[in-house]
Amino acid sequence: MEKKEKVEKPAKTKKKMKPNKRFKLIILILIAIIVLMLAFILLKKFVFKPSGNGNAGVVDEIKTHGYTLKENSPEEYKKMYKELEKILSSDEIDEEAYAKQIARMLVFDFYNIDSKISKNDIGGAQFILEKYRNNFILEASETVYKYVEHNIYGDRTQELPVVTSTEVTDIKKSTYSYDDIVDDNCYVINVAITYKKDLGYPTEVTVKLVHNGDKLEAFYMK
Repeated sequence: MEKKEKVEKPAKTKKKMKPNKRFKLIILILIAIIVLMLAFILLKKFVFKPSGNGNAGVVDEIKTHGYTLKENSPEEYKKMYKELEKILSSDEIDEEAYAKQIARMLVFDFYNIDSKISKNDIGGAQFILEKYRNNFILEASETVYKYVEHNIYGDRTQELPVVTSTEVTDIKKSTYSYDDIVDDNCYVINVAITYKKDLGYPTEVTVKLVHNGDKLEAFYMK
Protein backbone atom coordinates (compact mmCIF):
# COMPACT_ATOMS: atom_id res chain seq x y z
CA MET A 1 0.00 0.00 0.00
CA GLU A 2 1.32 3.33 -0.99
CA LYS A 3 1.88 5.84 1.80
CA LYS A 4 0.05 9.06 1.33
CA GLU A 5 2.24 12.04 1.45
CA LYS A 6 1.47 14.33 4.37
CA VAL A 7 0.44 17.66 3.05
CA GLU A 8 1.54 20.48 5.35
CA LYS A 9 -0.90 23.29 5.83
CA PRO A 10 0.50 26.76 5.39
CA ALA A 11 1.17 28.58 8.68
CA LYS A 12 -1.47 31.04 9.75
CA THR A 13 -0.42 34.63 9.50
CA LYS A 14 -1.72 37.48 11.67
CA LYS A 15 -4.08 39.72 9.93
CA LYS A 16 -2.71 43.15 9.52
CA MET A 17 -4.89 46.02 10.74
CA LYS A 18 -6.15 48.00 7.87
CA PRO A 19 -4.83 51.56 7.71
CA ASN A 20 -8.36 52.92 7.99
CA LYS A 21 -9.04 51.04 11.26
CA ARG A 22 -5.67 52.08 12.70
CA PHE A 23 -6.45 55.73 11.96
CA LYS A 24 -9.83 55.44 13.70
CA LEU A 25 -8.20 53.88 16.78
CA ILE A 26 -5.68 56.72 17.02
CA ILE A 27 -8.48 59.27 16.75
CA LEU A 28 -10.43 57.54 19.55
CA ILE A 29 -7.37 57.51 21.81
CA LEU A 30 -6.75 61.22 21.18
CA ILE A 31 -10.39 62.04 21.92
CA ALA A 32 -10.20 60.05 25.18
CA ILE A 33 -7.05 61.95 26.23
CA ILE A 34 -8.68 65.32 25.46
CA VAL A 35 -11.83 64.39 27.43
CA LEU A 36 -9.73 63.35 30.44
CA MET A 37 -7.73 66.58 30.30
CA LEU A 38 -10.90 68.69 30.14
CA ALA A 39 -12.43 66.74 33.02
CA PHE A 40 -9.30 67.35 35.11
CA ILE A 41 -9.35 71.10 34.36
CA LEU A 42 -13.05 71.38 35.27
CA LEU A 43 -12.57 69.42 38.49
CA LYS A 44 -9.64 71.61 39.48
CA LYS A 45 -11.54 74.80 38.69
CA PHE A 46 -14.90 74.03 40.27
CA VAL A 47 -14.69 71.04 42.62
CA PHE A 48 -11.28 71.62 44.16
CA LYS A 49 -11.41 75.41 44.10
CA PRO A 50 -10.28 76.91 47.44
CA SER A 51 -13.19 77.97 49.65
CA GLY A 52 -11.93 81.44 50.35
CA ASN A 53 -9.32 81.68 53.11
CA GLY A 54 -8.29 85.39 52.51
CA ASN A 55 -5.10 84.46 50.83
CA ALA A 56 -6.16 83.65 47.26
CA GLY A 57 -6.24 86.07 44.35
CA VAL A 58 -3.62 88.56 45.59
CA VAL A 59 -2.83 91.01 42.78
CA ASP A 60 -0.65 93.57 44.54
CA GLU A 61 1.45 94.03 47.68
CA ILE A 62 2.94 96.98 49.57
CA LYS A 63 6.10 95.10 50.47
CA THR A 64 7.39 97.60 53.05
CA HIS A 65 4.38 96.93 55.27
CA GLY A 66 3.01 93.63 53.96
CA TYR A 67 -0.42 94.92 52.90
CA THR A 68 -2.01 93.08 49.99
CA LEU A 69 -4.81 93.71 47.49
CA LYS A 70 -7.12 90.90 46.41
CA GLU A 71 -8.48 90.44 42.92
CA ASN A 72 -12.14 90.52 43.98
CA SER A 73 -11.84 93.84 45.87
CA PRO A 74 -14.40 96.52 44.88
CA GLU A 75 -13.19 99.51 42.88
CA GLU A 76 -13.65 101.92 45.80
CA TYR A 77 -11.44 99.73 48.00
CA LYS A 78 -8.81 99.52 45.24
CA LYS A 79 -8.73 103.33 45.19
CA MET A 80 -8.18 103.41 48.95
CA TYR A 81 -5.39 100.86 48.57
CA LYS A 82 -3.65 103.11 46.02
CA GLU A 83 -4.01 106.07 48.40
CA LEU A 84 -2.45 103.99 51.18
CA GLU A 85 0.38 102.99 48.85
CA LYS A 86 1.01 106.67 48.09
CA ILE A 87 1.01 107.60 51.81
CA LEU A 88 3.49 104.85 52.68
CA SER A 89 5.81 105.61 49.77
CA SER A 90 6.49 109.17 50.97
CA ASP A 91 9.94 109.99 52.33
CA GLU A 92 8.26 111.22 55.51
CA ILE A 93 5.06 109.34 56.28
CA ASP A 94 2.10 111.39 57.51
CA GLU A 95 1.16 109.09 60.39
CA GLU A 96 -2.29 110.58 60.98
CA ALA A 97 -3.18 110.14 57.30
CA TYR A 98 -1.85 106.57 57.56
CA ALA A 99 -4.00 105.89 60.64
CA LYS A 100 -7.13 107.29 58.98
CA GLN A 101 -6.59 105.23 55.84
CA ILE A 102 -6.03 102.00 57.78
CA ALA A 103 -9.21 102.57 59.79
CA ARG A 104 -11.27 103.32 56.66
CA MET A 105 -9.96 100.25 54.82
CA LEU A 106 -10.44 97.93 57.77
CA VAL A 107 -14.07 98.96 58.25
CA PHE A 108 -14.82 98.95 54.51
CA ASP A 109 -13.38 95.48 53.93
CA PHE A 110 -14.93 93.98 57.06
CA TYR A 111 -18.50 95.11 56.39
CA ASN A 112 -18.43 94.71 52.60
CA ILE A 113 -19.51 91.10 53.08
CA ASP A 114 -21.10 90.64 49.65
CA SER A 115 -17.62 90.34 48.09
CA LYS A 116 -16.58 87.50 50.40
CA ILE A 117 -16.50 83.86 49.32
CA SER A 118 -17.54 82.29 52.62
CA LYS A 119 -17.96 82.96 56.33
CA ASN A 120 -14.25 82.25 56.78
CA ASP A 121 -13.19 84.94 54.29
CA ILE A 122 -12.98 87.69 56.90
CA GLY A 123 -12.45 91.20 55.57
CA GLY A 124 -9.84 93.53 57.06
CA ALA A 125 -7.96 90.82 58.97
CA GLN A 126 -4.60 92.03 57.62
CA PHE A 127 -5.03 95.29 59.60
CA ILE A 128 -5.58 93.57 62.95
CA LEU A 129 -2.77 93.38 65.53
CA GLU A 130 -0.94 90.17 64.67
CA LYS A 131 -1.18 88.55 68.10
CA TYR A 132 -4.98 89.04 68.08
CA ARG A 133 -5.58 88.22 64.41
CA ASN A 134 -6.55 84.55 64.74
CA ASN A 135 -9.03 85.32 67.52
CA PHE A 136 -10.48 88.16 65.45
CA ILE A 137 -11.04 85.82 62.48
CA LEU A 138 -12.58 83.11 64.69
CA GLU A 139 -14.91 85.52 66.49
CA ALA A 140 -16.02 87.20 63.24
CA SER A 141 -16.78 83.83 61.62
CA GLU A 142 -19.07 82.98 64.54
CA THR A 143 -20.80 86.38 64.80
CA VAL A 144 -21.05 88.91 61.95
CA TYR A 145 -20.09 86.35 59.26
CA LYS A 146 -21.80 83.33 60.87
CA TYR A 147 -24.68 82.95 58.40
CA VAL A 148 -22.81 83.97 55.25
CA GLU A 149 -23.43 81.33 52.58
CA HIS A 150 -20.50 80.21 50.44
CA ASN A 151 -20.14 81.60 46.95
CA ILE A 152 -17.59 79.18 45.51
CA TYR A 153 -19.50 78.79 42.26
CA GLY A 154 -20.68 82.41 42.01
CA ASP A 155 -24.35 81.45 42.35
CA ARG A 156 -25.15 82.82 45.83
CA THR A 157 -28.54 84.57 46.06
CA GLN A 158 -28.24 85.66 49.70
CA GLU A 159 -28.55 89.43 50.23
CA LEU A 160 -25.45 90.75 52.00
CA PRO A 161 -24.15 94.26 52.77
CA VAL A 162 -22.35 96.22 50.06
CA VAL A 163 -20.29 99.16 51.35
CA THR A 164 -20.04 102.16 49.04
CA SER A 165 -17.82 104.38 51.20
CA THR A 166 -16.23 104.92 54.61
CA GLU A 167 -15.26 108.28 56.11
CA VAL A 168 -13.39 109.29 59.26
CA THR A 169 -15.59 111.52 61.45
CA ASP A 170 -13.23 111.90 64.41
CA ILE A 171 -9.65 111.05 65.37
CA LYS A 172 -7.74 111.50 68.61
CA LYS A 173 -4.77 110.07 70.45
CA SER A 174 -4.92 108.03 73.63
CA THR A 175 -2.89 105.56 75.68
CA TYR A 176 -3.02 101.78 75.67
CA SER A 177 -1.45 99.26 78.02
CA TYR A 178 -2.27 95.57 78.02
CA ASP A 179 -0.03 92.53 78.47
CA ASP A 180 3.28 93.48 76.85
CA ILE A 181 1.79 96.22 74.66
CA VAL A 182 2.26 99.79 75.86
CA ASP A 183 1.51 102.72 73.57
CA ASP A 184 1.15 106.33 74.74
CA ASN A 185 0.19 107.49 71.24
CA CYS A 186 -2.44 105.06 70.02
CA TYR A 187 -5.21 106.33 67.74
CA VAL A 188 -8.94 106.26 68.44
CA ILE A 189 -10.85 106.77 65.19
CA ASN A 190 -14.58 106.96 64.46
CA VAL A 191 -15.56 105.77 60.98
CA ALA A 192 -18.93 106.32 59.27
CA ILE A 193 -20.14 103.64 56.84
CA THR A 194 -22.42 104.11 53.82
CA TYR A 195 -24.09 101.05 52.29
CA LYS A 196 -25.72 100.47 48.94
CA LYS A 197 -28.76 99.25 50.87
CA ASP A 198 -29.55 99.43 54.58
CA LEU A 199 -29.65 95.85 55.89
CA GLY A 200 -29.31 96.78 59.56
CA TYR A 201 -25.52 96.68 59.84
CA PRO A 202 -23.58 99.36 61.83
CA THR A 203 -23.32 102.78 60.23
CA GLU A 204 -20.53 104.01 62.53
CA VAL A 205 -17.79 102.12 64.36
CA THR A 206 -14.77 102.99 66.48
CA VAL A 207 -11.34 101.65 65.59
CA LYS A 208 -8.33 101.78 67.91
CA LEU A 209 -4.79 101.45 66.52
CA VAL A 210 -1.45 100.85 68.22
CA HIS A 211 2.10 101.01 66.95
CA ASN A 212 3.75 97.71 66.10
CA GLY A 213 7.20 98.56 64.77
CA ASP A 214 6.69 100.64 61.63
CA LYS A 215 3.07 99.55 61.32
CA LEU A 216 -0.19 100.69 62.84
CA GLU A 217 -2.46 97.77 63.73
CA ALA A 218 -6.00 97.60 65.10
CA PHE A 219 -6.66 96.01 68.48
CA TYR A 220 -10.28 97.16 68.76
CA MET A 221 -13.23 97.67 66.41
CA LYS A 222 -16.78 98.15 67.61
